[in-house]
Amino acid sequence: MTLKTEITVSDIFAGISLILVIIGGIFAYYQWRRNVSLKRASYINELTEKIRTDPLISGIIYWLDYGQSWYSNEFHSSGEMELKMDKTLSYFSYICYLRKQKIISNKEYKFFKYEIERILLNPEIQDYFYNLYHFSQKFKVPFTFQYLFEYGKKHKVFDKEFFNPTAYKTSLKYHKYLNF
Repeated sequence: MTLKTEITVSDIFAGISLILVIIGGIFAYYQWRRNVSLKRASYINELTEKIRTDPLISGIIYWLDYGQSWYSNEFHSSGEMELKMDKTLSYFSYICYLRKQKIISNKEYKFFKYEIERILLNPEIQDYFYNLYHFSQKFKVPFTFQYLFEYGKKHKVFDKEFFNPTAYKTSLKYHKYLNF
């Protein structure tokens, strides 16, 4: 048995072609990853810009940051204020949804963390959520701002009294403005 090792010109071209295909594949992968990163950065920028430039959302953030009083029995019949607040809370609930679905990374989420935590720590938001939570429990319907609420629950933003439907009777923190 004899082994013959011959390398032909066609073998050399095949080897070079294989190396070029591998280099081309690596380059295409690098370009694709870069393009995805740029699209993600653009998407995060759009989300953050909406917070800053949408007059309804930025106005509500300002109200919440500076402790303006807004949640009372009249809130649910106010129309405009309720619409602004619900739009803002829906937007931040959507951001929490994106995070939960891993559409935005934890690193990208940090762009929104401050606003989300400020919103959830606001005493009037907690009172509003208290009413919405117990209303949704009574009527067995989903909580309106489910992902924002879940984020707050996961991070223990809500105290033990929050989950008690009669806490409004003994706590100055909670009120009963909805029928639950």
